[in-house]
Amino acid sequence: MMMVIGILLAVGAGLWFGRRLGPALVAAVMVMAAPLWLVGGFALDLLRKLPTGLRRAWFALLRALGFLVVLPLTPFIFVWAFLVELFRPRRPPARPMQEATRRTGEVIDLATARKTRLPKPPG
Repeated sequence: MMMVIGILLAVGAGLWFGRRLGPALVAAVMVMAAPLWLVGGFALDLLRKLPTGLRRAWFALLRALGFLVVLPLTPFIFVWAFLVELFRPRRPPARPMQEATRRTGEVIDLATARKTRLPKPPG
């Protein structure tokens, strides 16, 4: 019985996290891909203009710089994107029926208030 409860809790938590994990992963990939695309294109432009002897040294320097700058930041970007997506408030849009119900209630309240203020007709 405990295993069934554990599985149900795990499935529930997985669905709750998974519903928001997809957009967070997409955001993290986009955040990582844009700078790498720009820096990679810039590095390739620089490499085309270098003499052949310096290209190997330049590649080694770029790899070291990439590992030192990008690799340690990768987990933080994924965690940040996941947490932002996880705790983003989700408000349902105002439905026309709810808005109409609210306005109807206001009209009824206004009519009741006017009725209590007006003098009663003689009869």
